[in-house]
Amino acid sequence: MPDRFSLKASQQGKKLIKEAWKRLILKHGTAIASASDMNEIFLQEASKILQPDKNWDNVSEDHCAISEATLKRFREAKVRITASTFNTFCKVLDLNWEDVAENEADANRDLSEAPPPISFYGRTQELAELQECLIQKGCRLVLIHGMGGVGKSALVRHLVDTIADKYNRLLWVSLESAPPFKKILNRLVQFLSKGEQEEGDIYQLMQYLHHQKCLIVLDAWEEIMDNHSEDYTNYNVFVEKVAKESHKSSLFLLSRRKPDNIAILEGKFVFSKKSLPLMKKDVKEFLSAEGLFGTDIELEKFSERYNNPWILKRIIQSIHNVFNGDISPFINNGEVTTVIDELTTGFLNQQFKRLSQAEINLIYWVGIRRNTALWNHLVQDSKHFITYQQLFETLNNLIERHSLISKNTEEVSLIYILEPIVLKYINERFIAENYAQINQIFINEIINGCELFITHGFITGYPKDEELNQEQMRRIVKPIEKMLLANFRSQQQLENQLKKVLSLLEEKGLSQRYASQNISHLISAGKQN
Repeated sequence: MPDRFSLKASQQGKKLIKEAWKRLILKHGTAIASASDMNEIFLQEASKILQPDKNWDNVSEDHCAISEATLKRFREAKVRITASTFNTFCKVLDLNWEDVAENEADANRDLSEAPPPISFYGRTQELAELQECLIQKGCRLVLIHGMGGVGKSALVRHLVDTIADKYNRLLWVSLESAPPFKKILNRLVQFLSKGEQEEGDIYQLMQYLHHQKCLIVLDAWEEIMDNHSEDYTNYNVFVEKVAKESHKSSLFLLSRRKPDNIAILEGKFVFSKKSLPLMKKDVKEFLSAEGLFGTDIELEKFSERYNNPWILKRIIQSIHNVFNGDISPFINNGEVTTVIDELTTGFLNQQFKRLSQAEINLIYWVGIRRNTALWNHLVQDSKHFITYQQLFETLNNLIERHSLISKNTEEVSLIYILEPIVLKYINERFIAENYAQINQIFINEIINGCELFITHGFITGYPKDEELNQEQMRRIVKPIEKMLLANFRSQQQLENQLKKVLSLLEEKGLSQRYASQNISHLISAGKQN
């Protein structure tokens, strides 16, 4: 019999269980009509071993000595079950429990929900900073936040592998499915108690963090941030206790957005860091390691355009598929192609869904200016729609909380910019929304007053910038006009409809500011055709 209180299968053990389960199904053959039948037979056999004096042959799985939920935990090997039950299940499968169970060292470490170790590039300064924060300074709470795909999980996985021997217990938990706090609490208690406790409360969990040196990673924290129920409150209570109470453990939070309460907690034992895209030299190292090649100038240009690791991997695979790793054809007339495939669009759609309407409006204003936006430009563009203070707070959110807007400090004046992929996505989304809204007005002859062509100028007038205006005409006005024209037989028909929109704007008192100018630009673009 095992001398440990509870056990779970190792990765190799899971494979052994899977293979033994298949053999068991073959053994019983026609007696099994469904997975439920197999579970019932298995639990009956296990019950006979645990309680041999009782007749289990005609007992349903609901009345067996062991529950189906315990069998599921045994097969999934995410949490422990009692050693006696584990041993019994192994006997039914004709396996030696010692071959199946994780060893004592592995029992103290559960990285089953962590991303697999991968080749790691750059970020040496970030790694050194985080190591110092945990090992030298003994930080209790650490937040790493940043845009999705930027490499937060890969960074922390690399860090965890580096410093694992400094901790007694190590657990990585994904919150991707937004699990109830009670479920995560019980998971932590069960792991830290080595299976001696099936469930517990925050007080008991904190006792384990006091008595053992533990490192816990909660990944995808943003998934629970939109839940304003008691559940999210309990998550925050736990985080605040970890931050404020004296103990020798550390809790890592990984999030696409920065939670508001972390800023209040920051101090000697609470550290927060924004994870940024890869630096150009790191992108070049990445490209070389992945087998891409080109001239120094081509590699330099490519690394300026693509620096998000998740997106980089997709682009690299596409270049291998189409050009066998040569980036030269990917660069057209000195310009690197900006590719947004379906998965990347879905990925960016997820980021966008979490934005408020004020944040969406502001990111469009930045996008319209094609990475030339100064603070006074944004004040001018938005002054009729949001207050100065709202602009300040919204811009701060997009920079710090959502990591969608960056600052270019290399110019004489501070410029607010979007990453090239985000800029292209924002531009395409802005075009599509304007087309849909104007087309709806053509059909219904109703203007609500909050349409994008009313709140955002397609071509900026302040300050006068002929080169930028030409680009705005080419990248915004003409694509919208072209999409609208596809619904009409002639340019004249479209112009007539646009003039009707001008009349509707006049009737509603909306002809000032951007609306009439934008419609006039669309008419002008048609005449240029």
